[in-house]
Amino acid sequence: MNSRGKRSQLWVKLAISAGILLGLTLLIETISTYFFVYDKVITEEAFQEAERQEAALLRLAAQSGIRDVHRLGPLVEAVQRDSPRQVAWMRIMDFDGHILAQSGSPLKAAPTVGQLRRQLDIHQPLRREHRSSAGRILISLLRFRFNGPPPRPEPFGAHPPMPAFAEIAIYQEGVSIPFGDLRRNLIIGCLAALALLASMVLIGVLFRRFIRARQLEQQVELARTVQAGLLPSPQTLLSSSGQVDFGAVFVPAAAIGGDFYDIFTNENGDTSLVLGDVAGKGVSAALLMGVLHGAIRSLDWARSGAEQERATVKLNHLLCEKTARERFASLFWANFIPETGLLRYINAGHLPPLLIRAQETERLEGGGPVLGLLPAAQYRCVETRVEAGDLLIVFSDGIAEAMNADEEQFGEERIVAIARQHLDQHPRMICDAVVGGIARFLGPSKPHDDQTLLIVRLTPVVAATKGAALESAPATMPV
Repeated sequence: MNSRGKRSQLWVKLAISAGILLGLTLLIETISTYFFVYDKVITEEAFQEAERQEAALLRLAAQSGIRDVHRLGPLVEAVQRDSPRQVAWMRIMDFDGHILAQSGSPLKAAPTVGQLRRQLDIHQPLRREHRSSAGRILISLLRFRFNGPPPRPEPFGAHPPMPAFAEIAIYQEGVSIPFGDLRRNLIIGCLAALALLASMVLIGVLFRRFIRARQLEQQVELARTVQAGLLPSPQTLLSSSGQVDFGAVFVPAAAIGGDFYDIFTNENGDTSLVLGDVAGKGVSAALLMGVLHGAIRSLDWARSGAEQERATVKLNHLLCEKTARERFASLFWANFIPETGLLRYINAGHLPPLLIRAQETERLEGGGPVLGLLPAAQYRCVETRVEAGDLLIVFSDGIAEAMNADEEQFGEERIVAIARQHLDQHPRMICDAVVGGIARFLGPSKPHDDQTLLIVRLTPVVAATKGAALESAPATMPV
């Protein structure tokens, strides 16, 4: 990967890290705000509600003209009855802890005399809490500011009248209703922060997978380029002793395939033809294809049929030793000698190529089993004679066994029919016609295997010489 790509990756990683940090910050801030609102703001609101209830009791007493604290019982019950969702209970007590008025069902004992005196000393409400099945209850002990009748004169040394206290218990949930929208927004914010954090973590995980997939894609693209470089260019191949015209098509079913073909002039000046099909698809099949292709190029096999047989045995041993049993290959490789018009070949388990002659079609079947499956396999070289105008068609199973939606295979018969229909055309044009016929036959169906097609017109030197002589001979006039 180049420096620009590494810088881009670094910026993306920084952005993901910043997103994760932002998500964590928002989550922590939202949670802390939620608990602050719930524990602080709503709690304070509950204690303020207790003071408001005390004020409402005092107003009601003033409106009713009650000036005796002992007569506040009905008013206390009325206040509690008007706010049943807020007020759990209320009770009015004197300094000695005697209950003067009460409403509701208190869940805690009345304050002790010590608590009452301490509250009197500090001049602030005494706050407690209690948890019950109904939820959290906040209890306020307040100095009850009731304006009763003026005290009567007491004898010298007597104590003055003692003050009264109000204990008011408030349901926390009852006063949290006005904060419902705020709490809902905080919950939504918390969920949003969680979603942001989760998405950033997910993006970080997927980004690593994306980088690995991208690197693999680049490697596959490089392998595709290397594979394409191993194939001969579709142009006329000139040998030292004759002319070979060919056309070829290679369409892998995956990014890279396991099929390959080659056509080249060997050290004897003859023309060698190769087409192989490695079992499977993808990178593993392409790697085995490269090994097999390199071995074919490096072996000395074109001088005689016996050498080609020995070379085929070596290829079989190589694949048996270096690959698993499910990795085998079919191979057709041949050597064309223009001087004699002889085509010498071995078909190692490949679909029989078709040698289309003027009046018949010959299937080139002889040879032996596939390579890489049977270590002791033997192979036999077969010879056939090529005449002027003969057309050799070599193909992989992705061509003949191409299957349409009706599960019907394209078959050899259609290949032969198309080839004979375009027999006088260049092999490249015949290839295009066959591939076009397969596309129309498949329709919307996709090919399930690599498609490799090699069409060669082999011209013996004798035929080429005769044709040139006839073209150069002067025309004779009748006597």
